[in-house]
Amino acid sequence: MSVIRTILGDIDPSEAGIVDSHEHLIRIGGGEVNAEGEDYRLPSVEAAAEECERFMQYGGKTVVEMTPASLGRDIVKMLELNEKLPNLHLIQTTGFQFSGVYDQTCHWVMRYSVNQIADLLIAEVEEGIDEHDYMGPIVKRSKAKAGCIKIGTSYGFITPFEEKAIQAAAIASIETGALLNTHTSRGTMAMEQVDRFLALGVRPDRIMLGHVQKNPDPWYHKKLASRGVSFSYDGGYRVKYWPDSDRADLIKQLIAAGYQKQITLATDSGKKSYQKAYGAGTGIDYDLSVFVPRLREEGVSEDAIEDMLVNNPARLFSLEK
Repeated sequence: MSVIRTILGDIDPSEAGIVDSHEHLIRIGGGEVNAEGEDYRLPSVEAAAEECERFMQYGGKTVVEMTPASLGRDIVKMLELNEKLPNLHLIQTTGFQFSGVYDQTCHWVMRYSVNQIADLLIAEVEEGIDEHDYMGPIVKRSKAKAGCIKIGTSYGFITPFEEKAIQAAAIASIETGALLNTHTSRGTMAMEQVDRFLALGVRPDRIMLGHVQKNPDPWYHKKLASRGVSFSYDGGYRVKYWPDSDRADLIKQLIAAGYQKQITLATDSGKKSYQKAYGAGTGIDYDLSVFVPRLREEGVSEDAIEDMLVNNPARLFSLEK
């Protein structure tokens, strides 16, 4: 039996509806805030609710919150958000971001064994997310369980911290069936992530690569897709990296090449300046309100749009129970 694990419990995949496959709603502090500044701090349940309500007005049903362990997650606030919006499904991740936002000497990832790290990730999927965000030493399990596992890699290389995180995440994914939803820095190291996960025994259909559209090379994307992995094409209207035409063209080329079943969409609005509720940005509704209508204008079929928004994420975020 397949289920999608939300913070309020397991649902049938058919209930997920339209999914934003990579988002940030609550981040109360942590390494990204320390490194990049207050723009990364997302402390307000009210602001998160406003963003989600707008997403829901355009038909959205499920949001995947991708803030991982020891990086400002607050599962208590996420549960408060779900109380305000009981008709919204929220999936919370466990796992890690790229190593640059952690202390790469003192963090427990560097001190624990791979199996110990894996056990902590498995516990968040099967028992409950730590209310203290694995900042330790006391662990207090919430009633909310994680529904996917994140890993991240650095720009152009993989650090020892990230190697351990990859190995532990692979064990946890195989044990729980949870999807591995990754961060690639500016689209680099995606092939290397796939190589490592497949060598560790992870099935390709348990791997979703994030941010690879920041390296908008169709040849590269087709090579990755040919290995059976999927993409979260996220971050619309980020013109400092690329115009929306690049993401749209990638999607059209991947569909034409036969990889329609391996694409999901997300906005990844992980800063105040990306969210309307904080007075700026395009909001987490951007794909539904702007980008998907553009895809329709450019000839992308309703069948493909249904796959990217509904069918593909429902399959990918499913766990075998």
